[in-house]
Amino acid sequence: MGAMAKLRELFARREPLLAPMEDPFIQIDREATSERLRLRERGTEQGALEQPPSHLRTLDFVEAEIATHVLEVYARAQSDAANSIRTYDGRSAELALLGSTSSIAASARLAVSDFRASVGNALNRLANRKDDIESSYSELREFCLEHGLRRPAHRALSGPAGWGAIVGAWGVETLLNASLLRQNDDMGYLGGVVAAGTIGALNVGIAAVVGRLVWPQTLHRAPMRKVIGWTVTALWIVLMLVWNVGAAHYRDAKVSGVENPEVQALAMMSGAPDSIYSWALLLAGILFAALAALSGFRMDDPYPGFGRVSRRHDERCDAYASAVESATAELQEIRDEAVDEVASVRDELAGQAAERGQILAARAAFVRRFDEFSNQLEVIANSLLQDYRAANQAARSTPSPPTFSTPWVLPRTVLPPPPPLPVSETDIRSAETMLDRAIGDLSSAFDEAVGAFEPLDALKRKLSDA
Repeated sequence: MGAMAKLRELFARREPLLAPMEDPFIQIDREATSERLRLRERGTEQGALEQPPSHLRTLDFVEAEIATHVLEVYARAQSDAANSIRTYDGRSAELALLGSTSSIAASARLAVSDFRASVGNALNRLANRKDDIESSYSELREFCLEHGLRRPAHRALSGPAGWGAIVGAWGVETLLNASLLRQNDDMGYLGGVVAAGTIGALNVGIAAVVGRLVWPQTLHRAPMRKVIGWTVTALWIVLMLVWNVGAAHYRDAKVSGVENPEVQALAMMSGAPDSIYSWALLLAGILFAALAALSGFRMDDPYPGFGRVSRRHDERCDAYASAVESATAELQEIRDEAVDEVASVRDELAGQAAERGQILAARAAFVRRFDEFSNQLEVIANSLLQDYRAANQAARSTPSPPTFSTPWVLPRTVLPPPPPLPVSETDIRSAETMLDRAIGDLSSAFDEAVGAFEPLDALKRKLSDA
C-alpha cells in the first residue's frame, strides 16, 4: 500500500554500530613516566636546594610539568570522548522511524482505508454482473412461463460434434455412392465421386437444415408453428424419398449405358430400382439424411429459442463466477502486499526501539568509563607528584610547602547528557499495537469482502426461489 511504502522510506540499511574498544583511552604508565621525568632524582636535587620554598602556595615547575602532562592526556581523552558521544547521539538520531509514531498510526489507518476502498470498487464491479444474472433469471423465467416449460434446457451437441456428424454423414454417403455411380462414367471414379458428392450434399444438407430449423417448430406451443413444422417436415420426407429414389434410378440408368441417364431416371420413377446396389444407394441416402437431420436437431435444445436463452443465462453466470474469482484474487494480492508492508514497518519499529536501547546503554557505559578513567588519571597524577614530593622532603631540612600535603584535583569537564527521547516506550508500544491491529483489520476486511461476494450457487438458489 502507498501509505506503508512511504513509511518504509524512513528506514534504510545502515552501517552497524561498532562497539568501542575495551579501553578506548590512552593509559599512563606510572613507572615509565616517573623514570622519564626523573621525578625522584629531581625531587632530591630540589630538596637539597631547599626548593621549593616553604611558603610556596602553588605547584613548582616540576609539579607543574607533571600536571601539564596529565592534562594533555586528559584533553586527548576528552576530545575522543566527545567524538564518541556525538557518534552515539548521531546514530540515535538516525532512527527516524521512532520519531514517526504518529505517522505510523495514521498510515496504518490509511492502509486499511485504502484496502476497504478497493473492496468497495470490487463490489461495485460485481454489482453489474449480479444485475446481469438477475435480468437473465427474469428473462429465463418469463420464457419458461410463456412457453409452458418446466424443465431446464437440454444439453446440446457441441458445434464441432454436430457439424462433424453432418459432414461425416455426407462423406460416408459420398464414398459409398461413388463406387456405385462410377460405372459407365466418362470420368471414371472421379465422375462417380462428383455425382455422389452432389447427390449427398443436397440430401444431407437439406436434411440438416430441416432438423435444425424445422423439427423444433413441431414442439412449439403456438399451434400455427406446430402446423408449419409438421407440414414442412412431411414435405421434406416426401422430397427426400423422391430424391433418393431418383438417385437409385439414376444409378440404374448409368449402368444400362443409355445416353442422358438423368432423363431416363425420370422416366423410371414410377417403378422400383432394378438392382440391389440401387436399393443400397436408396437406403443409404435415407439413412444418412435421417442422421443429418437428427444431428441438426440435437445441436440445440429442441424447443425453439430455449437453448439460446439458456446459453445466454449460462454465459452471464460464468461471467459472474469469473468476476468473483478475479476480484478475490485481486483483493488477496492487495491484502498480502499491505500486510507485508505493515509487518515490515512493525518489525523495523521494534528493531529500532531495541537498537535505541542498545545505543543508550552503550553511551551510558562509555560515560561511566570516561569518569573512571578521569578518576584513574587523577590517582596517577597524585602518585607521580608523591614520587617527587617524597624525594624532595627526604632531601631537605626545611619544612616542605603546604601544597605537598594537598592532593591535586583534576579539572574535569562533564560530558553532555543524552538528547531527550522523541518518543517514549509507551508511544512505541502504542504504535506497534496499532500496526498489529492494522494487520488484523486488513485480514478482517478481506474476510468481510469475500463474504460479501455472494457465491454463484447461493445467488442462483435465491433467484430461482424468487
